[in-house]
Amino acid sequence: MNADNRNPDKMRHSDEDYHEITIDWSNESFDYRKQLFHQLSAYTGIPVEHQEYVGVEHGSNRSGGLTNTEFKDGRYNAGYDWQYWQYESKERTRNTFQDGDCFLFRTRIFADGSGLICRYELSHQSLVNAAECNRHYCHYLGRRYFTKKFAVYIKSNELQTISSQRVQSLEELHRVQLSLNIVHIMEPVCTGRILAWPDHFPTINKENVQPLSTICKLKKVDASDLNVIQAAAREN
Repeated sequence: MNADNRNPDKMRHSDEDYHEITIDWSNESFDYRKQLFHQLSAYTGIPVEHQEYVGVEHGSNRSGGLTNTEFKDGRYNAGYDWQYWQYESKERTRNTFQDGDCFLFRTRIFADGSGLICRYELSHQSLVNAAECNRHYCHYLGRRYFTKKFAVYIKSNELQTISSQRVQSLEELHRVQLSLNIVHIMEPVCTGRILAWPDHFPTINKENVQPLSTICKLKKVDASDLNVIQAAAREN
């Protein structure tokens, strides 16, 4: 940790250079959670109130996550890391973000009763295969394209209004997402993860599955083809 109590780390989309983020642990008036989510908002273009959570994956016992206490529906008055089933603390967060860490970045989009929201995933560079996808990181889904697309959706008042409507079943939610033409980006799964954890995806034929980054490189497809790729991966 730096003597001045500031913590500089770096993160990047798979198709960009590293971007530095800094946390000043001594700033109590604008605490570490707010500092992180405001910097993520500036980096992604997604307003702070629509950011729910950031998860951080390390190879050592330093994985963790932070909830956004400024999230729009006020559900996180106190930070609770639901992924690791414990309340967040400054000490635990400082262990997760240490000087000089470098992360690969991904944005995910969801729809719940509060409308469209996003979560972020940071995968430590030591876990990422630079040549292809693995269970820790998808180079295709980690591109800036998706973050920009999600930012447009999340900042749309029309989409927010429709997405915030309460639904009674998963089938109804699926119909709403189909009508908005966003169903193909709601929780896509990289085939690199499918290959690593085949038992988690029992309905998918694994014989000809390839990581998305490999498919896109071979076929020279862009993000508009993601729904086709996902559908092909799910054929039995």
